[in-house]
Amino acid sequence: MKQLILFALIFASLVLSADPPKPTYSNKYHTEFIFSLPYAGLNEPYVVDFDETKSRENINIYNGLVRNLYLYDATNDARYEIIITQDKQSCFKNPVDHLTPPKEAKSLTPVIPDLTDWTYTGAKVRRGIQCNYWSYQDTQYNTTSYYEFYAEVNSNQPVQYWMTGVDVVFGSHYDEYILDYYVFQDKTVDESAFVVPDVCKKPETEIPHVFGRNVVQFKNLFPKSTNKKANSRFDRFMSQFGKKYDSREEYLSRKNIFENNMKKIEEHNSQNKGYSMKMNKYADLSFDEFRSLYLLPTIDAEKHEQLSQNLWEPETLYSLPETFDWRKYGAVSPIKDQATCGSCYAFSVIGALEGQHFLSHGKLLEFSEQNVIDCMWNAPHKSWGCDGSEQWKVFDGLMNLGGIMSEEDYPYLGVTGYCGFDKTKKAATIHSYYNVSNDEQIVMQALYQMGPLAVSYDVVSSNVYYSGGYYEDDTCSKTSLNHAVLMVGWGNYQGDPTKPYWLIKNSWSTHWGDEGYMYISRKNNDCGFTSQVTYPILNRD
Repeated sequence: MKQLILFALIFASLVLSADPPKPTYSNKYHTEFIFSLPYAGLNEPYVVDFDETKSRENINIYNGLVRNLYLYDATNDARYEIIITQDKQSCFKNPVDHLTPPKEAKSLTPVIPDLTDWTYTGAKVRRGIQCNYWSYQDTQYNTTSYYEFYAEVNSNQPVQYWMTGVDVVFGSHYDEYILDYYVFQDKTVDESAFVVPDVCKKPETEIPHVFGRNVVQFKNLFPKSTNKKANSRFDRFMSQFGKKYDSREEYLSRKNIFENNMKKIEEHNSQNKGYSMKMNKYADLSFDEFRSLYLLPTIDAEKHEQLSQNLWEPETLYSLPETFDWRKYGAVSPIKDQATCGSCYAFSVIGALEGQHFLSHGKLLEFSEQNVIDCMWNAPHKSWGCDGSEQWKVFDGLMNLGGIMSEEDYPYLGVTGYCGFDKTKKAATIHSYYNVSNDEQIVMQALYQMGPLAVSYDVVSSNVYYSGGYYEDDTCSKTSLNHAVLMVGWGNYQGDPTKPYWLIKNSWSTHWGDEGYMYISRKNNDCGFTSQVTYPILNRD
């Protein structure tokens, strides 16, 4: 009898200490969740119907502001995206056999991770719900990525997915993502989600558009189930950043791009050229792909007649200090993140407006980039929302609109929405704007006298991986410009007069460059930083 009791106690102990079974989910489900990027200040509501059994998926963002519909069946074999253009819906149809690279053809985007290689870690409460959670981590190139997935203890319903990466050398974060699931229905979808809407029967053909900007962020969000025998640098890169590819063809293509990028980074860092480069999550993208997602259509400054109009001319040339930085005076707001919206022009414009407000009112007020993205479609010089514009067009458009709202009243979404400008809540109005001639001394005086300047430059591949130091690259153009930023200062790098720089504020978060800033050579108009320089003048309301 004692032996039986002892056996029963041991058995009960084993049962109680056994890990709960891993949640498994089908390849067909309906889910609703909030996707959060804490360091960008974004909280995006999603509704997703995922049906791999029929090669179809519907992704609805911000209650219909953006909708991605994938229908890879014999009838459609196409993907659609519906966005807002000022005050109406516009639909874009991208047939996969024409506009989509073959390696990405018919690719759906799951929003639940594969837990095959994850480890049960324990129980925690998330959003007031008792959960079991599983974790996964990977360390490569001095960087550790952490992943956690929380499921309700009894039903295994998804509750939260969390991912971050921490540099184990410096202890700094580089990214954090959170998915909070509020609805999950396995093995079922909303059939109405797959009906092609009427607006897509006559899709847009004139508006330039990059398909699926917001969907691309999910492609690499979840770690891929790993091959324990894999030991190549590319396999480790895939594991670290959760890369997943849909075919051997795509795997080999991405591997080739990765190896070329890694070679360039290693060769550069071995030459002690004055600035450093670092591998990041873009390492399997060609520069053309990066450009289509994050940069603007190229502007030819040499043929740009508008740049010779409204020219600012200083009455007197000052004797200027060797170093100057508007950040020290409080005229520059914190670094922001444009996410996967091609809205760099809006951040450049808003930075210049914020500087002007500081000069005229003595205090910093953050204005709304989203106001710019949403409300310039009907302006005299049309802008394209998340697909780009130029700063002078926006200044002109804001004059026509009647003002700009604050970031607090009109927060950033990272997608194009309906124009929500409210004149009763305008924070400032624009009187005029000026261009600055392509002359280093005049640009310096304009920066010193008139405040932070909206500028553009030519991003080349080395700039994508810039991580600090004095940036020079003779392959970039002085006239073909594809990215908009804010010029906030100048100086000599580390006091060396042979290294004069412009201090540039970017909109790619603090995880890029030197905490979001760049020290770019100002020799010979490197990369075109003085080719398109603009600033606004506010009304003294």
